[in-house]
Amino acid sequence: MSVIVNTLTSWKETASGTAASSHRRPGWGLRFLHWCIQCSERSQQRQALAELDDHFLKDIGKTRQEAMAEAAKPFWK
Repeated sequence: MSVIVNTLTSWKETASGTAASSHRRPGWGLRFLHWCIQCSERSQQRQALAELDDHFLKDIGKTRQEAMAEAAKPFWK
């Protein structure tokens, strides 16, 4: 996992121009990997939201129905 994080960190630095002078975009493989990680994080956050009890949902201003609707969304949205 650290290899993936290091690769993405290097990609972000390269994309912002801090690590290299090249202005090339990362390859499709790195972009796809970044998308996969984003989808995984989104899915985990939605699962955590679905598991919150009503007290915590009220604290963040969400209803049970809103939380379940968000949790039901596909991982790519």
